[in-house]
Amino acid sequence: MLQDVNNQLNSVTQHVGTMATTFSAAVARETTQEDLQQKSRERAISELSRLAFTGSKIVDAATIFAKTLEHMNMMLVLPEILRRDFVLKLLSDERKKQG
Repeated sequence: MLQDVNNQLNSVTQHVGTMATTFSAAVARETTQEDLQQKSRERAISELSRLAFTGSKIVDAATIFAKTLEHMNMMLVLPEILRRDFVLKLLSDERKKQG
């Protein structure tokens, strides 16, 4: 009977160890993804500054990017010559929606 209890305890210990490892891996993946998203946000804001947008336009664009990450990603992958026009269109479309 003690051997059976010992075997069950070992099994539980092994399963808990597996669960902890899986959880740690999931947290690491999530942290990596959050870091990548933060770097993309920083890169987007830096790019808006480089494109000579004013503070209020940067805030407006950042608000749009926060709502829809695809817009931010699209701006970052567009050729540099098209980025300013893309952001201006986003801002214009957002103003039309609001008013």
